[in-house]
Amino acid sequence: MADLISKRIRGFRDILPEESKKFLLIENVIHRICPLFDTHQVKIPALESANLFNRSIGETSDIVTKEMYSFKDKNDDMVCMIPEGTASCMRLAFENNLIYDRGIKKNRLYYYAPMFRHERPQKGRYRQFTQFGVEFIGDKTISDDIDLILMSCKFFAEIGLTDISLHINNLGSNDDREKYASKLQEYFNRYSKSLSDNQKNTLIKNPLRLLDNKDNAIREIIENAPNIKDSLNNDSIDRFEQITDTLNKLNIKFTLDNKLVRGLDYYNDLVFEWKTRQLGTQDAICAGGRYDGLAKIIGGLDIPAVGLAIGVDRVVELLACKNKEITIGLSLLTSSLSDCSKIITQLREIDYAYRLIKMESGKSLTKQIKSAVKQECDILVIVGDEEISNNTLTVKYLKDNKNDESISIDKFLNILEEY
Repeated sequence: MADLISKRIRGFRDILPEESKKFLLIENVIHRICPLFDTHQVKIPALESANLFNRSIGETSDIVTKEMYSFKDKNDDMVCMIPEGTASCMRLAFENNLIYDRGIKKNRLYYYAPMFRHERPQKGRYRQFTQFGVEFIGDKTISDDIDLILMSCKFFAEIGLTDISLHINNLGSNDDREKYASKLQEYFNRYSKSLSDNQKNTLIKNPLRLLDNKDNAIREIIENAPNIKDSLNNDSIDRFEQITDTLNKLNIKFTLDNKLVRGLDYYNDLVFEWKTRQLGTQDAICAGGRYDGLAKIIGGLDIPAVGLAIGVDRVVELLACKNKEITIGLSLLTSSLSDCSKIITQLREIDYAYRLIKMESGKSLTKQIKSAVKQECDILVIVGDEEISNNTLTVKYLKDNKNDESISIDKFLNILEEY
C-alpha cells in the first residue's frame, strides 16, 4: 500500500459497497413506511448552535460535557456537530412553522441523518453514526404512542429482523421523575463505598442513569433499587395501563422493565427500547418515548410530543446476510448491437432489487459461466441469436439445483419475484 497523507480518524469508518447496500435497503424501507403513518421527511443540518443541546439535553449530561464535538466558528459563535436529532427536529419545526399542519397544532416528521459523538468506539458504536428519527408533535393522547410503536414494528418486520424484543416503562410526570430521583439518591448514597468516582458523579447529576449501568460490581445494588412505579401519579398509571392494554389487544409482545430509563432528561411517561442480544452491551437498536416538556425549552410553548430514534449502523450489523439483492450475470452471444441493447434495457427496467453484471464479450460461454461463478452471480441470463429469434432468454441457475430453461421475459419476472 502506498504511503497515505492521512488515515481514517479513530471512531469513524469507511462504508464499502456491500455494507452500503444494506444502508440503502433500510433507507428505502423508511421512505416507504413513513407515509403510511402520515409522517413527512425533513432534513436537519449537521451543525447547530451548541446552546440548543446545552438546554435540551442538559449542561451537566455526559453528551454535552464529554461527547459533543463543539467549537467556536469564525464568527466566534459556539456551535456543534449534532449529537442527536430530536432537539434539531423540534427546532426546525418551530423555526419553519411546522408545529401547525393544515391549521392544526400537530405534525409528524421524520429524518435520516448523521450524528456525531466523541464516545469510546466499540462494536455497534461509532463517533459518526446514522440515525433514523421520528417525531410526532402536538398530540397527548395514547394514539400517537401506539402509532409510534406500530411504526417501529413494521420497520423491523420489513427489513427482516426477528430476534429482537420490545421493552417499555413508565417514567410518569416530570414531578414524578424528580421524586424518584431523590429516592434513588438516598438509596445509592447508602452504598457510596461500592460506587466508582464516575458512578458517584452520575448519582449527583442524573441518578436514573445508574439504573442502566452495566458494571457487574453494583448489579445487585441496582436490582434492589426502589421501583419507579411507587413514585407515579394516578393519571400516569392509568395512561400507561391504556397503552399496555392496547399493545396486548394488538398482539404486540413486550417486557415491562422498571429499570429502563432514557439518558436524556426531557423524557416523561412512556419510554421504550427495542433490544438485541447480538451486540454485547450496545443492546438497544431503537429507543424512544414521550417528551412533553421539550417544546417549552426550545420554543417556549407547551406542546406534547413523542418520538423514537433508530441506530441504523447497529441495524446494519444485525442484518448480516439479509440483503435482498440478487446478482444476475448477462451473457450476450450475438453480434446484433440493437437487440443486445433492447434486452439490457428491458432487464434494467425490472422493478426488483438486483445487480446486473454484463459478462465480458468475445469470450466463450464456458469462460463466461466461470466468470459469473467467480463474481457470485445467482443467475446467468444467456442471450444468443436463437433467443432473439424466439424472443426468449436462457436462464442458468448457478446456486440452485435447477435445470437450465428457455423462458420468456415475463416468466423471468416471476422467477425474480420468487427470489
